[in-house]
Amino acid sequence: MNFLSDNLLYSIPAASSPSSTLGWFFSHGGFLIISIVVIWGFIQIWLDNRQSKFYESIKWIYLAIDVPQNSEQSPKAVEQIFTQIWGSISSPNFIEKWWEGKFMTNFSFELVSIGGYIQYVVRAPNYFRDLVEAAIYAQYPDAQITEIEDYSEKFTPDNFREKGYQLWGTQFIMNNDEAYPIKTYPLFEHSISQKIVDPMAAILEIFSRFGSGEEGWLQIVALPVGDSWKKKSAQIVGKLLGREVKDDPGAAGKVLDSSYQVAKKAGDILWRVESEKGEEKKDEPWKMLALSPQERSIVEGIERKSDKIGYKVKIRYIYFGNQGNFSKARGVSGVTGALNQFSLLNSNGFRPCGLVTTKREYYRVEKRTYQRQRAILRSYKSRSQTDGCTEDGYILNTEELASIYHFPYKDVIAPTLRTAAAKRAEAPIFLPTDTIPEERVEQTKQPVAEEKKLLVPPTENQGGPPTNLPV
Repeated sequence: MNFLSDNLLYSIPAASSPSSTLGWFFSHGGFLIISIVVIWGFIQIWLDNRQSKFYESIKWIYLAIDVPQNSEQSPKAVEQIFTQIWGSISSPNFIEKWWEGKFMTNFSFELVSIGGYIQYVVRAPNYFRDLVEAAIYAQYPDAQITEIEDYSEKFTPDNFREKGYQLWGTQFIMNNDEAYPIKTYPLFEHSISQKIVDPMAAILEIFSRFGSGEEGWLQIVALPVGDSWKKKSAQIVGKLLGREVKDDPGAAGKVLDSSYQVAKKAGDILWRVESEKGEEKKDEPWKMLALSPQERSIVEGIERKSDKIGYKVKIRYIYFGNQGNFSKARGVSGVTGALNQFSLLNSNGFRPCGLVTTKREYYRVEKRTYQRQRAILRSYKSRSQTDGCTEDGYILNTEELASIYHFPYKDVIAPTLRTAAAKRAEAPIFLPTDTIPEERVEQTKQPVAEEKKLLVPPTENQGGPPTNLPV
């Protein structure tokens, strides 16, 4: 390669003008490189255009979930919900990708506090509505699901200051490689009393303390992914155990490797040479015993995480407060502290990403802070999988997702959380209708989930929750 490049360099005409040098470059194959770059650029423009049209065709829905009071379901039930929703994973074929612009869409699991009144919200494509509702009803038959308007529409990157609000926002990233696990709900269970210490209690308590003119938005954008991420987990475990884990060589590499192994085995038999690979395998069971208790727990945690299916995840948080009510001690420190519950020493945890956090110092502080505020709000409202820190997020498996986002256990006291007082259902189809006015009959045929409400903060004259919350 060096010989070829040196010959090409020496063959360039010396002391020539830029135009003659450019002509020489084109005449000696340079046009091929430029043609490839131009064609590749047009392909990307075409794909972006088709995907933009596909995205614009999607109807997004926002489902407010009211869970039953005093639910005895553990986070394991919500893990089953994430497992069922993961079934939406699919890969578009050639025509779907390059002509229709199809791509795998994400889901957004959100927890919202408006003036202290808390609501669980799920954002999903309309064609996955049945999947989401079925997954929730399967674990929580008495839950109430209502379609609502997007609560984030009232704030835009251009008007939140005009409305008299301050904004603090960030995106949470992981402290370590995504292969390392966070602290999950089985570790929150008391070993003696078997009592669950619900980690959601801290977040719900902070959100319930927000007053009039304060809002907290917690967003978990999740995209179902395949099992390719588990290769990195195997490599890290192999490194900790002191054994070499090779990457997948592909079909051709496997053929060559198998041929090599056959020849090597034949040579071992002929020359009676003990295989070094056999010696390594013989010693591997003892390597686990040589690990310290801390190293052993790390290895077990990585393998336990890779045993379950995963999502690519991005976590964002935004706190609003109007003049006089904005309190970073309450709206910021409380939530970041609540997420610290999921940190494991020498394993993994969450921390705010400084590249997007709305805190600037020293130079042009106000202008730079305003730019960060607009950017984080824009990313939140679009539920973007790519904006912000890390290209497309990091891996959390279903157990980890259910640990940081689940419906509260019965012992959690959250009086301002929207809950289902009683199970709702459509009227039985066998009821007599001859004595009922036709307009009443038509009303009974309307499914409850078709109601659409708008989440708004309570006014100063209201002594209770907003009147137009989904009920």
